[in-house]
Amino acid sequence: MDAHDVDEHASIPGQGLLTPAEGTHVRERLQQASDRAAYLSQVARGLSGALHTDRAVDLVLEMLVGPVVDWAQVTLTDRRQMTFRARSLDGQVSTSTLVAAALDPGSSLARALTTGLTDLLMVPDGDDTDSSALASAVPVAELRGSLVSIRPMDMLTIALSARGTTYGALTIAQRAGIGFDSDAVAFLEDFAQRVAVTLDTARALAESRRVAAVLSRDLTPPRLPDLDGVELATYYRVAFEQDALGGDFYDVHGTDDEWTAVMGDVCGKGVEAAVLTGKVRQAVRTGAIVDRDPAQVLRLVNRVLIADSDETFVTAICARGRKVGDVLHLDIAAAGHPAPLVVRRDGSVEQVPVAGTVLGLLEDTVYTDVHVELAEGETCLFYTDGVPEAPGHRARFGDDRLRQVLEDTGACQASAQVESVAMALSAHLRDRAHDDIAILAVQSSSR
Repeated sequence: MDAHDVDEHASIPGQGLLTPAEGTHVRERLQQASDRAAYLSQVARGLSGALHTDRAVDLVLEMLVGPVVDWAQVTLTDRRQMTFRARSLDGQVSTSTLVAAALDPGSSLARALTTGLTDLLMVPDGDDTDSSALASAVPVAELRGSLVSIRPMDMLTIALSARGTTYGALTIAQRAGIGFDSDAVAFLEDFAQRVAVTLDTARALAESRRVAAVLSRDLTPPRLPDLDGVELATYYRVAFEQDALGGDFYDVHGTDDEWTAVMGDVCGKGVEAAVLTGKVRQAVRTGAIVDRDPAQVLRLVNRVLIADSDETFVTAICARGRKVGDVLHLDIAAAGHPAPLVVRRDGSVEQVPVAGTVLGLLEDTVYTDVHVELAEGETCLFYTDGVPEAPGHRARFGDDRLRQVLEDTGACQASAQVESVAMALSAHLRDRAHDDIAILAVQSSSR
């Protein structure tokens, strides 16, 4: 509801919407019913674009206090905490919180929250903010001060419910002499029902954003460790730039003496793929604690996915690294994943002859290690299928183009090799839709 709508209703005393229609003539009753319907319609329009909880609550209070009542409070319950936001006639908005356990179970507010029913309360005259009647509907002392000027008053607490759950309450105060008859209560309950859906939607969106933030923090590609005698470089690009999470992943963990690197591509997209990514990464880390042999690690992950029986599968490649003298020894096992490429010191490119069945498909699958040795300056490049399958104007990027880029780049720092591939991919893709892309380069270095 915009300022014009609020002002329009402010010109009509609140009691025009709450008190019985003057006289018994059908015309007066129809006029009041029309006014109420018009007001509720404006409420619905005003709240239609409110996607943030605080903004939605502020709009509810703004549309209610002044145009209809003298004071209002929105209570929202969230796990163990209750949040209160109140507005008075002078436009002052106050916010406070309370531990849910501190709420008196026999209070007016508690009755509305636990039963989902409307509770009516009479508050006598007085200037004490510790009044038991007042505290029954407004448990936070700081919020009760703004109610002194309108005492004595009637208070109405209406449950806010959506999807079969009561998650909050709307508390309304009106100075004595106006009050709430049965028709006024029904009108305000209709108001509360309409705003309850909007507030519930805003809360659900807020929770979705919170979950997405947690997933983004926990499941985005990790920071690479600093390993003695090894240079690591990566490139990561999700299919949809507006998303922080993709279906491709990589991870490197361990010590200078022995470490594990894993790269994979999970089936699916979005939150489900992100959760599966986290499950696989954790299974790899757990398996590596017992035995860093890549074949055994993949076997363990496969058993975990089969046990879940959720018909999902993952391609992955796992490597164990050990530096002995000037040589970096890699044991590599694959599960339906593209075979890595090795760039030798003379600039030649070799494909590692490794293959295996995807994870989560067949029980008791056996995986086999392939041993690779890298002299100083030589690189093993792991990548997901988003690289060769990247679409172009006439053809996909392809394995041959990838090898050519690496041959043209030659033996150099791992970061430069990854950058060369990334630049070639970007030029090939332009703005075309593509799959997730992940690259991890492991190079034997002198440090």
